[in-house]
Amino acid sequence: MTTHFGTAVQAAIARNAASYDDLPYVSHPFPQTHPARLGAVARIFRLTAPDLSRARVLELGCAAGGNLIPLAARHPDAYFLGVDLSQRQIEEGQQRIAALELSNINLRRQSLTDLRSKDGGFDYIICHGVYSWVPEQVRDAILRIARENLAPNGVAFISYNVQPGWRLRQTLRDALGLHVGPHGSLRERVARAREMLSFLEQNTPAETTWGAIFRAEAANLRTADDSYIGHEFLEDCNEPCSFSEFMASAGGHGLAYLGEAGLSTMMPENMNPAAAPLLRALAGDNQVSLEQHMDIFTGRTFRQTLLIHKEQESKCVRKIMPDALAGLHFLARTDFGFSREADGNAFFADGSGAWFSTQDPGVRKAIEALVARLPDSSSIDELVAAMELRGASVDEAMRSRIADALMRMTLVGLLTGSTEPMRIARALSAKPIACPMLRADAAAGVLHSANLRHEPIRLDIIAQVVTPLLDGGADRDALIAVTIAAADAGRVTFQRAGQTVVEPADVAVCAAEHVDRVLGHLQSNACLVA
Repeated sequence: MTTHFGTAVQAAIARNAASYDDLPYVSHPFPQTHPARLGAVARIFRLTAPDLSRARVLELGCAAGGNLIPLAARHPDAYFLGVDLSQRQIEEGQQRIAALELSNINLRRQSLTDLRSKDGGFDYIICHGVYSWVPEQVRDAILRIARENLAPNGVAFISYNVQPGWRLRQTLRDALGLHVGPHGSLRERVARAREMLSFLEQNTPAETTWGAIFRAEAANLRTADDSYIGHEFLEDCNEPCSFSEFMASAGGHGLAYLGEAGLSTMMPENMNPAAAPLLRALAGDNQVSLEQHMDIFTGRTFRQTLLIHKEQESKCVRKIMPDALAGLHFLARTDFGFSREADGNAFFADGSGAWFSTQDPGVRKAIEALVARLPDSSSIDELVAAMELRGASVDEAMRSRIADALMRMTLVGLLTGSTEPMRIARALSAKPIACPMLRADAAAGVLHSANLRHEPIRLDIIAQVVTPLLDGGADRDALIAVTIAAADAGRVTFQRAGQTVVEPADVAVCAAEHVDRVLGHLQSNACLVA
């Protein structure tokens, strides 16, 4: 069945497809959309979340499948469907799927307005970076699809730009649109936009609010990818809405609010502890109202909202208690660790600025065990077992205090819950093993892949030489020998002081340095199997 819209809407959809063919986004994984993370949020709010191992997952606006393909590769008994308007990106994704020999994923070119429920129910629906950038009729279709295709206990992820915070960026979008104009390819228009951004950054009056906004935004965009500037600031459609407006639209389609993909963003105490009681009082006992007040208070510009069926809303328990974390696995950033000790408190922090402190010796040992297990995930049971292995005695009271600490660390953003464990090599072995998908991607010359934590990883030319051999059979010397052979064949070249390295002894030294660099990069970025 095909839905027919007016000529203007159809033309807008066609222009949108053409612009993504002209200047596609780099298609890579988005860890915040991982179904195991979405399921963890549902469980923390006391809902039953579908098991990912056999789940059905739908992504709307899947690009070249960079988000879905790694999931399909690691969950062979689950099924994944991606839909996108860009023929170029769909074909790229299909080629990668064929190279990986995956049979549990399908990518197809299709307008979201034509998608119906004939594909069956999906446990998880992902729509990242689409909702604000399409016409109203397509936005309506996204919510309709979520209602019609979401399984009874399913979770839908939808991201979008939000007001009032995005209004500040709207001034820059307006300015760039006026300067660049509608003519030329998107790549050409982005080049003209960059020229204007440089001019605004250097010449707007710094002492005015107008100048301060333009200078700050221009500075932020200096290193942004061309595709981001093009699709965020130069597309026909970029329609931010308030959170209240979004939820009104979702509610009209029988959908209700579960939470945000980033649980810590739901806590006003993380934004301003002094103002949090007032914000909660203003909102009453209404989470949607609280979220809207936080947007006004913080100037938030972007949301990643999780929706459930309206029928599930009454089962959602908003008061988060430590026992809700039972059975979950917790991830921390790889730079998380002990920070300092002061006045009997042990402080733990990561590079985001979030921190947690404890005076409890047992809790401290549990957190130290979590740090020692990184980049692996950790469950409460695993932390208790690690403590007992080191001679500690853990009773139920201590276990409860550990669970409470993990809950608090999750609520401040130090930890992220997952319904499934992640097992990753903690040290570099003599004969490392990279995950099969990464080896296959590297062999195929794929530049952007995914690590074992569903995070983006870039494979440069040396990584493309080395990684396919990381099956447990090659040691460092063998990897160096292969890299030297690649240099001899002209596949790679080494530079020093601006000069190409040609002497065999120097090539060997460079090869060793680069092999060590790649192995270190893969190990520190969660790419090697335990």
